[in-house]
Amino acid sequence: MEENKQLVDSICASIEEFGNVIANNVAASHKDYERMVAALDSSITEIKKRLGNNCCINR
Repeated sequence: MEENKQLVDSICASIEEFGNVIANNVAASHKDYERMVAALDSSITEIKKRLGNNCCINR
């Protein structure tokens, strides 16, 4: 019986650890996405400056 409890505890700990890894990866991916969007916005702003007021790029 004690073996089963230890096994269940071990499985639960592994599941919790796996969940934390997934959460960390999602958070890192979201930060990468935010950086890419910021870089895109910056590039669009730079293109608009270069093209002047006749630019038709909408974002």
